[in-house]
Amino acid sequence: MKTKTDNTPFKAEDVNWEELSGIGIRKDDLEHSGELDTLLSGNKTNVIPLSLVLLGIDVVMDATLQLVREGDSPLLEITGIQPAA
Repeated sequence: MKTKTDNTPFKAEDVNWEELSGIGIRKDDLEHSGELDTLLSGNKTNVIPLSLVLLGIDVVMDATLQLVREGDSPLLEITGIQPAA
């Protein structure tokens, strides 16, 4: 019998969580928000608030996250959401 993780296109251990943590995206935060399974399934997450550090610049934004395949490695796509006018 297959478990839920057998059906996901990405495995949590294949994601470089140390690198993502360095910019402000933490596995525990995604797990607590209920978005980790969505991310590992290859689907876009719901809109989540992010506080990132990119090249020494603090970036605060709402975004969706999605894992895509880049060769054999998962690549995280971050899509910023424009605030309502």
